[in-house]
Amino acid sequence: MPALTTELITQCLLCGTPGATLFQGLHDRLYSVEGEFGFARCAACGLVWQSPRPTMEDIPKCYPDDYEPHEGATQGAGPVRPAAGMRDALRGMILSEAFGYTQFKRQEWWAPVTGRVLGRVSTLQDRARYGRDELCPPFVDGGTLLDIGCGAGGYLSAMKALGWKVLGVDLSPQAARIARESYGVPVKVGTLETAGLSDRSMAVITMVHAIEHVPDPISHLRQCHRVLQAGGRLVLTTPNFAGLMSRLFADHWMALEPPRHLWLFTPDTLRTCVERAGFRIERMLTRPFLSQVNYEKSLLIRRQGHARGNLRPCDAGPIARGLHRLEQGLLPFWRWAGNELMLSAVKQEE
Repeated sequence: MPALTTELITQCLLCGTPGATLFQGLHDRLYSVEGEFGFARCAACGLVWQSPRPTMEDIPKCYPDDYEPHEGATQGAGPVRPAAGMRDALRGMILSEAFGYTQFKRQEWWAPVTGRVLGRVSTLQDRARYGRDELCPPFVDGGTLLDIGCGAGGYLSAMKALGWKVLGVDLSPQAARIARESYGVPVKVGTLETAGLSDRSMAVITMVHAIEHVPDPISHLRQCHRVLQAGGRLVLTTPNFAGLMSRLFADHWMALEPPRHLWLFTPDTLRTCVERAGFRIERMLTRPFLSQVNYEKSLLIRRQGHARGNLRPCDAGPIARGLHRLEQGLLPFWRWAGNELMLSAVKQEE
């Protein structure tokens, strides 16, 4: 594969401050895209961006045929199953009474009270939402959920089973074909900007590890604002530059992922981007989801310069598990310790 044409991005997207070099001389550590890349950071607001980075024309070359999107981050703890047995009955009551999933509504007099009471317990709430947290949003009857960067459609299939109308957008024709053939999920090939979606046509938009890939995140979020109906919800996840993993591994952190990750966010810079696009943030958190795997990849990068292949189980396993548990243990005391940022926001009218 030929080397990419790159360009320097000298000023911060958020405040216009010139960026200072953070990392340089980096290569693609997950695939075999040729080129040398770096990252800059704004001294004023802390936004991090890739510079030098691929030109707009060459960004598609960053995604080889064997590229695997972060679809696993949308899968949660397990598949959606029909209610069967006490556990699933309780799950259905919580989904119905706390999140409005009408297909689980029960007629017994005690069911609404039980669902509302159990829905106040955070651990039960999380289990009821299949470990997806904000990616299992409050239900909108008749509303459409749009997933940008949907991959092969596994997440959309799960949301469809919960009663949503669903639609995906993805750059990969192969992923779109799998989504249609395997899950019966409609997917438009391209980007949100080229998908031709009408104003105010979506109830929810989800972006799972997608915002860091777009050339202009504020412009992209404004497109999300345009497409969402009044009061519509945006849910996104992205690597957390302010978390434990980033601090421990610095330029060996796997989530830098040059040349594909064009932006890296802290809670403050992500908040600024989303609010500037016209949203009101309802909840923002970090979580250690998939962090053990990501610790292993970061260890590989530190030791051999790339993350292709696997560390020896006796070598990587205990270290990665220990770091994962440390991250989990820190969260009650340091809310931004998690390797993944998750944000839920609501559209505000102009």
